[in-house]
Amino acid sequence: MSGVEVIIQDLKTHPWCPHGPTLLFSRRINDTKRNFFACSACRDRKSCPFFLYEDEKNKYKPEVWEQERTKLLQNINHRKLFITLNKVQQLPASERGYCHTCLEFQLKKFWEKHKEHNFITNITDHQLEHPSEFLPPLEDTKKEAQFLFSASSVQGIVDIFKQLKYKKIVSMGTPRIHEFVATKCPKIDSLLLDFDQRYHRFYGPLQFCWYNSFNNHFFFQESSQIFDDFLKSENGDVALVLDPPFGGRVEPLANTIHQITDKYKQINETKADLPIFWVFPYFMEPQILNSLPNFVMLDYKVDYDNHPLFQDGVKARKFGSPVRIFTNVDPSKIVLPAKEGYKFCDFCNKWVSQENRHCTICQSCTSKDGRTYVHCGECRRCVKPSWQHCKKCNRCCQPDHKCGQLVFAQDCFHCKQPGHKKRDCPNIDHNELHRKRKLKLKSKPKKRLKSST
Repeated sequence: MSGVEVIIQDLKTHPWCPHGPTLLFSRRINDTKRNFFACSACRDRKSCPFFLYEDEKNKYKPEVWEQERTKLLQNINHRKLFITLNKVQQLPASERGYCHTCLEFQLKKFWEKHKEHNFITNITDHQLEHPSEFLPPLEDTKKEAQFLFSASSVQGIVDIFKQLKYKKIVSMGTPRIHEFVATKCPKIDSLLLDFDQRYHRFYGPLQFCWYNSFNNHFFFQESSQIFDDFLKSENGDVALVLDPPFGGRVEPLANTIHQITDKYKQINETKADLPIFWVFPYFMEPQILNSLPNFVMLDYKVDYDNHPLFQDGVKARKFGSPVRIFTNVDPSKIVLPAKEGYKFCDFCNKWVSQENRHCTICQSCTSKDGRTYVHCGECRRCVKPSWQHCKKCNRCCQPDHKCGQLVFAQDCFHCKQPGHKKRDCPNIDHNELHRKRKLKLKSKPKKRLKSST
């Protein structure tokens, strides 16, 4: 939704669509703005047609949308599906069949009825335990857009959890993490929260909750209670990892994180934050830090199996995957694998990527996109090595850029006024901000952690 803003407020007051409470958006048309409610999960009205202007809220017909919600839920009885799964597990692989068209297991005597469908047989125990390996990824870029972690990234992320001694992992939209923990980590429990309803067929109610992360909505009420029970912790050993669709808006996801963190604190009667690991592209860092200023970006590159730009290999992006991990955990406590080229920076007191060189002027390891950044004295910051300083524009730009004042179409994160970014905001004392950042870096205690190679 280009040119559209999300207005974060109490979702309890919002009308509902089949996917839970809608979000309130604002679209600027010429010099005026108009607010409207739309589905939180589906950015294409073909997937969810809900649309309602805020000033026409009296036209909302809850009984109509309740019927649509009932239609969505009516064929899902999680407990019965779990019983079916247990029966399938007792069968030999040669008698196991799954219909991708009907989204259900089928006994051998019914296979003939599905011969014209997308149907598979000879399902192994490994496949039952790793459904993401044979379920076709959902590819609606304006809805689910499933990209699945590579085996090396799953191992790397779980290794971080082991280092930090977490015993419970909330796997939000990360089925590969859930599968790995469930089958390879006997000392760690995982609860999968996912928008993909197909996982009802492969996990019981205590392992999977049908969930919408953009409005913190559980499709079944009992799932909400299961989640609350899972958050209970005596030693702060619960963590949450999320891998939302890259096209999704940051603001509602951040609001969900705030709500879950508040619930975690309330349930456990603690002031400590719930450890969060948000997997997202590095270029979304400003948006994430604007909503979650206590987060930091790790250098760890996250690869995917089913996206050519987000993986290793011949067809991969030249500088590696652009996907990183954003976290509220102190980065000095997180060890990245030396065998994959990561190194420890004594100045920053954290592990960084091989190409990331410490800048003594910025007093930070500044590389973000997989290249070694260079410092520009006039801009007073490090920039991409392909950029050049333009005296006319008074900033570093691509060599082939067109000179002139670039107009930023959206609102500033700081002052909420249109026409400029936060880094150019006239209401910020940038010299003072730069000084505070230097003091913060100097005050960090240096405690080197060994790599787990």
